[in-house]
Amino acid sequence: MGDQLNFMKNWRKRLRLFVYLPLADKLLVLQTMAVVAAVRIGLKLLSFQQFRKVYAILITTKKSVTTPDKSIDRKVWAIQKVSGTLSAVCLPQALALTYFLRKDKGVELIVGVQKKEAFEAHAWVEKSGKVLIGELPDSSFKQIWVWQ
Repeated sequence: MGDQLNFMKNWRKRLRLFVYLPLADKLLVLQTMAVVAAVRIGLKLLSFQQFRKVYAILITTKKSVTTPDKSIDRKVWAIQKVSGTLSAVCLPQALALTYFLRKDKGVELIVGVQKKEAFEAHAWVEKSGKVLIGELPDSSFKQIWVWQ
């Protein structure tokens, strides 16, 4: 029963914070929730290979713009805000940001793995060598997938 009360308190707190956001931020948060939720559902329902094919179709476009840093920061902020609510870890976060920046030149989604004691994977997004979301892992991670 205590967990249910904490869950409800957290949702009430989040809703209260959401209500006081400016309209532009509300719209961004709602759009971000939809994208992150769609990514999570796709990753759950499809094999990773199937997901990659569908995702590739969705983000395929001419890369012709350079997104201003402020706009990127707002997208990262929104993804981080909704990720706790939606239990989204590094891969859904990185996929969501890559979706938002699909027209941007120089954006790379990187997935790396390591096996020290246990297998571990991590995903992050870089632009011109700068990590935008998902902390840069230590050098023991081997890149297995770079999506440009």
